[in-house]
Amino acid sequence: MSPKNIIFDVKVGDGAGEWYGTLVVSNIRYEDKSAVTINEYLGVTFKSPFVTAPITANTAISPWQQTTANIAIEPIDDKTVAVTAQIIVGSPHTFQASDSITFGINGNLTVDSDTWTGSFALYADDLPSGTVEVDCAAAPDKALADSEQGVTLFRDSQPTPLSVVLGKVKANKVAAGTYTITADELTNSDETVVATAQVSPSSVSVKVGETTTVKLAYSTVQKYSALDVSIGQLSPPLNKEQLHGKVIDYATGAELRDFHSPSNHLTKLRRLPASGNANVSAQILLNNVQYLAIKPTSLENKLVEVSISQSDIVTAEIDTTGFVTLPIKINTDLKSSSNVISVRLSAAKSDLIYTQEVRLNAASPKFDVPVAPGQYAVQATGFIDNSTAYAVQTDATLAVASNGSSVLNLTTQKGADLEVHGFPNFLSFGALSDLSDLDGKDFIAAKASSLFKYAGNDGAGDAGTDLPDDPATTKTVQLAATVEEAIGGGHTVLPVMISYTVNLSLGDSATQLQNAGGLAHSFGNLILSLNKAKEHGKPDVPAGYVVNPDFLGECQKAFAPDYAMPVRKPLEDALAYRGVDASVPSEVTDTLKGYVLAVNWLFRTVGPGVTFGWQVNLWGVGRSEWIYAKGDAATAAESPAEMARQTAAYIQSLGVYDGAYAPDFLAVDRYEADDFTQRAYVNGYCYGPYEWGRFFDFCGCLSFEMRVPVMPWQIPASRIPDRGAAVKNLEEEHWGSGGTYIFGDAAIGGDYANVHPAILAVKPAALVGHPTVEDLFATAPPFDLGRAAYADFPLRGIFAVLLGGGATTGVMSNIGKTGDWTQQKMDAYIQSPVPFSSES
Repeated sequence: MSPKNIIFDVKVGDGAGEWYGTLVVSNIRYEDKSAVTINEYLGVTFKSPFVTAPITANTAISPWQQTTANIAIEPIDDKTVAVTAQIIVGSPHTFQASDSITFGINGNLTVDSDTWTGSFALYADDLPSGTVEVDCAAAPDKALADSEQGVTLFRDSQPTPLSVVLGKVKANKVAAGTYTITADELTNSDETVVATAQVSPSSVSVKVGETTTVKLAYSTVQKYSALDVSIGQLSPPLNKEQLHGKVIDYATGAELRDFHSPSNHLTKLRRLPASGNANVSAQILLNNVQYLAIKPTSLENKLVEVSISQSDIVTAEIDTTGFVTLPIKINTDLKSSSNVISVRLSAAKSDLIYTQEVRLNAASPKFDVPVAPGQYAVQATGFIDNSTAYAVQTDATLAVASNGSSVLNLTTQKGADLEVHGFPNFLSFGALSDLSDLDGKDFIAAKASSLFKYAGNDGAGDAGTDLPDDPATTKTVQLAATVEEAIGGGHTVLPVMISYTVNLSLGDSATQLQNAGGLAHSFGNLILSLNKAKEHGKPDVPAGYVVNPDFLGECQKAFAPDYAMPVRKPLEDALAYRGVDASVPSEVTDTLKGYVLAVNWLFRTVGPGVTFGWQVNLWGVGRSEWIYAKGDAATAAESPAEMARQTAAYIQSLGVYDGAYAPDFLAVDRYEADDFTQRAYVNGYCYGPYEWGRFFDFCGCLSFEMRVPVMPWQIPASRIPDRGAAVKNLEEEHWGSGGTYIFGDAAIGGDYANVHPAILAVKPAALVGHPTVEDLFATAPPFDLGRAAYADFPLRGIFAVLLGGGATTGVMSNIGKTGDWTQQKMDAYIQSPVPFSSES
C-alpha cells in the first residue's frame, strides 16, 4: 500500500519584502481529511530564491512542544535553491488545522511567489531518498579489527553519518541530494595504531530510489605510543593548583608534549613516538618554591601508565635576590569586615605564580613573600557578605618594579543580594519538564530545586485567544509538589512558568507590539496562569515566572523607551475579562516603558506571592559573535563587561527594575541548543571552555552593573564525550559542552585531545571563527574542564541555573544520551551545595 499523500495550505507571509520574507505552511492533513501524525519528524522539501544566510523554521503547534529544524540547501541555478528540512519533535505529534510552520528566508518571495509556494511537499517521518552503499576494505592491521570507521556525508554543512562495517558492504538510506564525503582515520582505542582512510568518490549525487556505491580503502598505517599520566591527590598548597607537565625526549631533549593538570587527575597523551625513552615532568613555581616531579618512561607501541604522587614531588626554594616587597591597598566600604580576598599573580613569561589571601580588615597588607620584578596577570576573587555578592576590581596586569615602588590596588564593588524570594539560600539547579512524566522520576533522580515549563497552550502567550484554562501551569505546579514530596528531607522544588505577554521571539516586533487585541489576550492569559498557580501552589510562593523571553533583546536593537504602543486599554480589557478589580496606575503610559511597568504591576497585583524576573539575551547588543572575540577586542570593545554595560544601560532606560513593582531577578539566555548539534553549531552557537567562561562573565558583569541577582536560563546541560565514548549520531545523542563546563568531567580535563574525534571534526558556522571544534579548543587559553565551574557562580551574582529546553539536554532522559549524566551530577552537587555565605 502506498503512503497517503499529505496536503496543506502554504502562503507568503505578511510583510514580505525585497530582502526578507516568510513561507507559512498550515492546515496539514491527508487527502482523505484524516490527521497527520509524526513520531520523529516532518520532512519538507521546497524551492526558495537563492539565499546567503541560513533558512530558519519556527513552529506554532498545539499542544506546544519544542521543535528543532535540520535544514539543508542545494543550488539549482544562480537564482534558485532546493531546500530539504526535517522538523524534529521531541514526542509524537498529531497536526491540528491551526498548527503552522514558518520558514524565514533572506530573499524576495514577492516575485514568482507561486513558484515557491507550489514547490512544497510534506512527508511523515520520511524524505525522498536513495541508497548509499559503503564498500569498506578490511582492517589493515589486526589491532584495528574491532575499531569503528566513521564516514560522513555533508550537504550544505549538514552532516549525515553513515553506517560502515569493516570488510563488508553496508547500505544506508539517505535523503536525495548532492553530498561531499569525508572518512575519519581508523584508530584503536588508545590511538597506538592509526590508519588513513581514503574514500572514493569524494562526492555523490543521491537520487530517489537509486543506489550509489562508495569505496573506502586504507593506505598508511602509523604506530604510536600513548601515555596516561595520573597526578594523585596532592597536599596543600598544590591541591588547588595546576601543574605544568611536559614530555621530553631523553636522547635529544626535544619537547614531545606540553600539558597542564590539577591534583587528582588523569591526562591522556596520544600519538607520541612509538619507541624511545622520555622524562615526564610536572612542576609549578609557587610563592618562590619550586615543586617538581620527574618520571623516566619508556615509549612503546602501547599504552603506558605514569603515576605521580605527592611523594614524588621535590621542593626547592628559588633564589630571591633582587625580589621586592609588594604592598596591597584595599579600597572598600566594609572596613570592619573579616572577609577574605584571594589574589593571584601569574608571570607573563614563566611558570612563576604568587598567591595571597588578604583580609579586608588587615593592617598594611602585603604579599607574604618577596615578588620577582616583571609583568604579571592579576586575578582577585570576590566574596560574599551577608548573602550579598562583592566583586573586587583591579588592573588586569601589574608591572612589579625592581625598586620596590609598585603597589597592588584592590577595590570592592557591591553587587546583588543572592537570597531570592522563593529560591533556596544556596546556588540551586533546575531544568525544563515537558510534562510527559508527571511522576517526575528524572527530577527526583536529579534532586532538582526547580522545574520550568511554558505557560498556556502555545507556550508564547496565546495572543489569538482568551484561554478558558491553563493545564500547563496547573500540571507544572503539581509536578513540583510531587517531586518535592518524593525527595523529602526539607528539600524544596519551585515551579517556574515561562510567560509571554507579547511574543517577540517570532520577529516582526513592531507588528506584535501594535497588536492591541493580542496584547489583551496575553495579559489575560498571564492572569489566568497566576490564578492557577495560586490555586494549586504554596500560599507563600505559588510559583516563579520568567517573563517575555527575547523581548528586551529585540527591543534593545530597535525601540526607544518612549516608543508608542497600546498598553492601558489592552491591560484594562484583560482585567475586566478576568474579573480583576484593580485600577491601572496613572504612571502606566502607552509607551514601551509603560508596557514594562504594566507587566511588573500586573505580577505584583494579581500574584503578590510569586517570584519573577525578565529575560535578556547576550545578543541584545545586536550580535552574538562577540563571545568568540580574542586579543585586543576581547579586552575592550567586545569584552563581556562592555557588552553587559550596554545591555544594562538599555534595561535601566526602560525602568525594568525600578520602583515598588520591581522584579526579583534577571534571567540570562544564549541559545538553548546543544552545542554539537546542527541547531547550535550551524547557527553560530558552538562553545568551548573559553566561550562559556565569557558567557558567565557576561552574566556576572550584568549582575554587578544592575545589582540584580542573575539566573542563567535554558542552558544546555549536555556533556562532551571523551575518546572512549560510544558516539554514533550527533543529532540523536545531543552532545555538547555546557554541562561539562558547569559540572566538570575528569575524562576531559585540560587536554582537548581527550575529546572524541567526532566532536573535534565538527565544522561550525563561519561566525564562530574556527574551522573545526578542534581548533576552537586548541586555540583556547589553558583550561581545566575536570573541575566544576559552578563554585564561583555566586561570586558573579548567580543564584540559580535552569537547564535544558524542549529539544536540548536538561535532566529529562527522553532527550539524547546525556540527561542521565546531568542527573548524576546534580544529585552529587546537592549533597554539598554552594551556600550564599562567606564560606562559599
